[in-house]
Amino acid sequence: MSKKRKRISRRRLAGQRVLAHVPTYNLETGAHKPVTAARRFIADGVLAPPAILNVRRNEHTTDRFFWGEKGLFSAQYAEENHFLFPSLRAIVDRIGEDVLFEGLEALAADDWEEMEEYEYAFV
Repeated sequence: MSKKRKRISRRRLAGQRVLAHVPTYNLETGAHKPVTAARRFIADGVLAPPAILNVRRNEHTTDRFFWGEKGLFSAQYAEENHFLFPSLRAIVDRIGEDVLFEGLEALAADDWEEMEEYEYAFV
């Protein structure tokens, strides 16, 4: 029996390309939950958004968070909805949509049109 192929979301791939240009910080949870450790790191480090926080829970699990203008989000949410964040839009404008999203048109037209409807609405 053949294995079913996982659907590739162009919107998420586009978000991954944008987040690749955001500074990344790695930290351990210590005695705290991952989101608490991330919030404490933000409070202690006075990070300016945008930033990616990789919080290592144990040797097998790492949680990823996105520090944006409006707060702390999961990195997956930021990848899928990168067009909602003004600081990520600034990265897209600086690098250029043509360069950043090159080659994504060849993938299935699943939710690309939905992203274009938002026209980079800011929250």
